[in-house]
Amino acid sequence: MDLLPKKEQVDVLKYIHVKDAKMALVSRLLKRYLISRYAPCAWDAATPTPNKNTKPVYIAPDGSEPVIFNVTHQAGLIVLIASVRPKPGMSVGVDIVCPTERRDKDLGLISKDGWKEYVSMHEEVLSQAECTSLNRLPFKDLDHRLRYFYTLWCLREAYVKMTGEALLAPWLKRLEMRYFAPPEDAPISQTEIWFQGRLLDDVDLDLVNVLDGFIICTATKRGKKGDSLELGEYELLDIEDAIAFGEGSRELPRKESETPRPIVQKAMTFSPSVLTR
Repeated sequence: MDLLPKKEQVDVLKYIHVKDAKMALVSRLLKRYLISRYAPCAWDAATPTPNKNTKPVYIAPDGSEPVIFNVTHQAGLIVLIASVRPKPGMSVGVDIVCPTERRDKDLGLISKDGWKEYVSMHEEVLSQAECTSLNRLPFKDLDHRLRYFYTLWCLREAYVKMTGEALLAPWLKRLEMRYFAPPEDAPISQTEIWFQGRLLDDVDLDLVNVLDGFIICTATKRGKKGDSLELGEYELLDIEDAIAFGEGSRELPRKESETPRPIVQKAMTFSPSVLTR
């Protein structure tokens, strides 16, 4: 906690439940670790600030954005996606879903009210075409149907987080994921993103199952010249390593010769766990 400025310490301590406070603490340490290590800069100067859409970003003293990133967490797992020295116009978003955490509750709702009513509960944030696709799923197994719903939710939220806008953005109903399916059923390459009736070809999606129960989706916007991000494999991070780095980096930034390779994308683990990509 001492590695965070007083304001961030206060924000962490506002959480009532210990598990939520831990997630908030680790998320903040993780972002500061990323910025300090890869920008690079002193730990105490590695403070993310909200952009015009309230998405956390790091702007260097020279006005550049040396690293772009996004963080998500659920059920004790924190996931980070990042790119170092990105091309102009690039942006990233990530979301995680833990089906096992919400399955029992959702199955209870479906058993009580039916699948169509369950889908209709989410009509305000899903497109009409997506609701139709969910209602037309050809299998009766409810767990299988829920995998499609969770996948759609994860895809949409990763895209929204990439844009930096909230899940209640006014254009949500005009966003549509077509041909979506969970990772075990079909390759992510078949999924298409449509917005206001137009196919978007400048955003890449990645969808994986990890750690026996989680679905992770990343959305990456290509650069202005069409450059796409090279995404590495997910890695587990010991938060103690990040803490040790912070304790040794509070004043002086790393030398340029020590900076890592240009493109990074990872995921981390701790208790809560941290995945980096």
